[in-house]
Amino acid sequence: MSECVIIKTKIIAIIALTIIITVGITTAIVIRMQNEKMIEAKIEDSLFIGSIIESTIENAMREGKTLEVQKILENIGKNREILMIRILSPSGLILKSTNTSEIGAKSQDYIKLSSREIQQRPTIQNDSTINYFRTVANRQECFGCHNSKEKINGIVQIRLDMSRSLSTMLSIKRILVFSNIIIVLAVSVILSLLFTKFVMRPLKNLLVAIQDVESGNWNATVHVISYDELGSIGTAFNKMIDEINKLYKKNIAKERELSKIRTDLENKYRLEELNSQLEFKIKELETANRAITTLSKEVKGKNKELEKAVERLTKINEVGRILTAVVETEEVMKIITRATADLFNAEYAVLSIRNSNKHPVMIQYRKGLGTEGISEMPIDYHEHISEIITQGKPVTLSHGMTSKTAIGFPLKMKGQVMGTMILDGCNESSWITEDDIDIITTLSNQAIVAMENAWLYESVKRNYFATIQSLVNALEANDLYTKGHSERVKLLALELGRHIGLDFRELEVLEHAAILHDIGKIGIETFILQKQGKLTSKEYSLIKSHPLIGDEILGPIDTLDGVRQTIIQHHERYDGKGYPYGLGGDELSLKARILSVVDTFDAMMSERPYRKALSLYQIKEELLGNAGTQFDPYVVEAFIEMLNIRGEMLLGSAGYAKFHTIS
Repeated sequence: MSECVIIKTKIIAIIALTIIITVGITTAIVIRMQNEKMIEAKIEDSLFIGSIIESTIENAMREGKTLEVQKILENIGKNREILMIRILSPSGLILKSTNTSEIGAKSQDYIKLSSREIQQRPTIQNDSTINYFRTVANRQECFGCHNSKEKINGIVQIRLDMSRSLSTMLSIKRILVFSNIIIVLAVSVILSLLFTKFVMRPLKNLLVAIQDVESGNWNATVHVISYDELGSIGTAFNKMIDEINKLYKKNIAKERELSKIRTDLENKYRLEELNSQLEFKIKELETANRAITTLSKEVKGKNKELEKAVERLTKINEVGRILTAVVETEEVMKIITRATADLFNAEYAVLSIRNSNKHPVMIQYRKGLGTEGISEMPIDYHEHISEIITQGKPVTLSHGMTSKTAIGFPLKMKGQVMGTMILDGCNESSWITEDDIDIITTLSNQAIVAMENAWLYESVKRNYFATIQSLVNALEANDLYTKGHSERVKLLALELGRHIGLDFRELEVLEHAAILHDIGKIGIETFILQKQGKLTSKEYSLIKSHPLIGDEILGPIDTLDGVRQTIIQHHERYDGKGYPYGLGGDELSLKARILSVVDTFDAMMSERPYRKALSLYQIKEELLGNAGTQFDPYVVEAFIEMLNIRGEMLLGSAGYAKFHTIS
């Protein structure tokens, strides 16, 4: 509050001082101008009186009435402001005067004057008296009394008193000063009132709100009483506090979520052996990344020629970071191939990896077309592969698929060459330098470490899925009609997921869910599952509970949250009439909608105790007929499109030919 009073006092004082100075200067200028005009008027009066006296003398001389001049002077001298009027001879003798006692004496004022000062403008004496000498020329009508040879008959002396006018001006000055003081005080009071109402009150409200916020009251608001700039500030402050409140509440909610996540993470089961191996590999990558970061910092101070190398190292570091998060072999190979080709601006690249004694896995990259898997190495590079493996270091190729320079380099693991990569068609004519070779070597080291991690992960994953598949096979072994159901659903669901465009993480969740989608049937009596007649309402209710039972079975495994969601939703319908919760449309995950179509397809393709398997044509018609009600139309369209493209080959690989003729 004291700060507002100080600001108010300072601003009002500055305004008042400005008004005082402005009004004071204006008043001084006005008074000075009035004073000068008054003096000018008095001088004009003296000139006028002088001209009157001169014309009077001329008339009197013309008419021969020289004695009346004295009377005229005495009448004029009755004016209070006229102190004295004299008519002097050219020698300074007083001939006529309003004071008759001095007639005949010498004028002391005239004696002090030089001849050049006569006939000049009136002069001011003692700041309050105007003294004026005016010569009377000798004219023909004066020759009767005066010598015609003399040029001047006499001199008129006039002395005017300005004291009354000066006194009047002084009174005016006092009135103006007093009026200015009153005006300044009035303006200051009015400004104070207006400033208090329109400035200080809003500022006070804003300050009080700020102090409330400082004390921890996040619900403080500014009471806006105007729509000017201060009102806008208050409104902006209120909006800012609202946003801060939202962010504060959001942060609290996030902190609670993080706290819950931390608690959940502390209780998770850790795979000790796998983690120790992965941590060792991660440390290797971190060491490589630290080396790359250190190198990047060192080359920042170098010239522009090294900036390109820094950019490449940064990209390698980013690739390394991405590779640590990817565990699927084919995805890792695609990332490595695309990143390396982009790094060296190559038009074409091919990566070949040998894992143990298996057939090499190959990925090719074509600029503008992306990456894809291939079964054989392009013939243009056959003769170079053995050379790259034999030398064990980057090799410049004499020719490739393009007319530009190509380079091949090995991928080593523990001293052994596990694969090769070839880059072909860089736009730069002399792009292969020692630095480039070092970068290629570093990138190849990162690539092979990532591949080793991917192989290790896939090995664990295969063992894990083999264990799960064994459990599911054991569950399905008692039912001839559902034997192999989960395996077929898994294969078709994965193919449909790839056809739609799911990434590898979503495909992994879909794979888990497809294998385990009927795990809840463990909790249902076998005679109900294998009953050949129509199920009772109670039995059908038990059958419908198997998604919930499956969710309960998988509940303790925290890493299967996405899998549980897919399993519990795979019997929901697109129109919301399914079970167990009656969800529909976008409430259902895409993976659950895929699993629903594939699960139903396998059921119709398989024989049941109560019916035979349907033909492929009948199944397609059934799926299309229920699109938009039971099934997602988009998923049905994609599934039938995949069947039309791949047909019997896809269904044969899934094992349907064992049951009946597909066509």
